[in-house]
Amino acid sequence: MPKLLIAEDDLMLLEIYQKKFTDSGFEVFLAENGKIALGIAKKEKVDIVLTDSIMPELDGFDLIKGLRNGEFDPSIKIIMLSNIGEGDNRKKAIDLGANGFIPKSKFTPTELVIEVKKIVEVGG
Repeated sequence: MPKLLIAEDDLMLLEIYQKKFTDSGFEVFLAENGKIALGIAKKEKVDIVLTDSIMPELDGFDLIKGLRNGEFDPSIKIIMLSNIGEGDNRKKAIDLGANGFIPKSKFTPTELVIEVKKIVEVGG
């Protein structure tokens, strides 16, 4: 069972995503910001991190930097999920080490599960 960490400050979205991914066979860990997410990633040896871009304390870009600083398994798949401008932010996320970028507004929660599976399977 893949371990998925979701970093998202919208608690309603966090609940919805947790249910969808759990129902799809993922073990899901939740974080309301990047700082909490880093702590969970250290303890749980997660396989996939799905992160919002804008969060309090530590945003998604800083979370990617933290996960790619050499302390964590480099095979962790990181996917940024964001409503902010796709172009420059996609490039920034990928340049920092993300494996994918998904615009929140273009995917229902069910479609998001399918898209995350695609990115992870491809090894993006």
